[in-house]
Amino acid sequence: AHKIEDTDPRHLEDLRDYIYFSVQDVFNHLKVNKAEDDAAATISIHQAADLIYNKSEGKFVYTAVVVEQMRDWFEGDLSWADFQANLESLPQGLDDCYHKTFKNFIDSNLDYGRNFLLLMVGCREPLTEATVKDLLQIPYGRLHQFVLLKESAATVFPLVGVGEHAARFKPYHKSIVDWLTNKNRNIRDSTNRRDSTCFDLEEASWFITDKLMKKVGIKDVQTVQALDRLKIKLTLEMNTKEDPTLIYAVRHLPSHLNSCQLGLVTYFLMTNLTWLQLSLEVMGLAGLIESYSKLLQNDEWLPEPCRGDLMKDVKLMSQFLKLLAMTKVDDAMNWRATICTQITARLAKTAAS
Repeated sequence: AHKIEDTDPRHLEDLRDYIYFSVQDVFNHLKVNKAEDDAAATISIHQAADLIYNKSEGKFVYTAVVVEQMRDWFEGDLSWADFQANLESLPQGLDDCYHKTFKNFIDSNLDYGRNFLLLMVGCREPLTEATVKDLLQIPYGRLHQFVLLKESAATVFPLVGVGEHAARFKPYHKSIVDWLTNKNRNIRDSTNRRDSTCFDLEEASWFITDKLMKKVGIKDVQTVQALDRLKIKLTLEMNTKEDPTLIYAVRHLPSHLNSCQLGLVTYFLMTNLTWLQLSLEVMGLAGLIESYSKLLQNDEWLPEPCRGDLMKDVKLMSQFLKLLAMTKVDDAMNWRATICTQITARLAKTAAS
């Protein structure tokens, strides 16, 4: 594919046109000042477009974010003087634009803003509205704060889709998550503390992993002794098709656990028959086989010195699932019961040895 550089005249011409029509759209649909005539509005459109172009540093995404912010200016009456002052205060370049946008987002959502961004940074796939609400643990009496959070996040993490179980928060541009996790920005606030808009991937991984473990009932995984006594209380009565958080957990919890060096918990899950049943319901047989295949690519996620023995059990689970996939029988549930019986016997033998 042909790549067009930011400095390419064709790119800059397209950008200037995009800015002009975007600004014009704002002026056409939103009230600026009833007393101004069309001529004055036209002049201001050109002024706004020129200023945004000069500050965009050749980035389309800068314009998209800034234009959405401009729409918020017009919720009340705004004089031309105030409008001009707001234009002059627009950030210079994409980096400054992101910094001001996320700083304002966190400051205006003190209770849930930073945790929301931790979820956005740490998730393996875009999260549904219902899942975000669930993982943030927002009580019913404070749902109005979640509504405000969604509105203020719309320019950078808009909801795409309809309904809280289907609509997902997706980054407006792929550069957003990269910017949030870029430790080389070294931006300091007025008190010389680390910039609040900079997020650590390890912190994000631990945050979402902890929430997901609680969702499926895993508690106290700080010691091997605790893991030896681990009883995973999975709620099979819960209809997974109606619980997007549980669906996400089944798909991605092993990956999150491994990123937090909790491979032994991953092992307990992947050799747990209740988890196997849930996984079959959520991912289907083909998807479950693929998830085991990824784990078998290397054994570094498992702890020493029992890595070899634990990997044998994971391979055994994978082999049984592949056998099920190759077997054509009318009653698949009987096959699952047979496989589960064999797996139980094998794991019991391993534990005894």
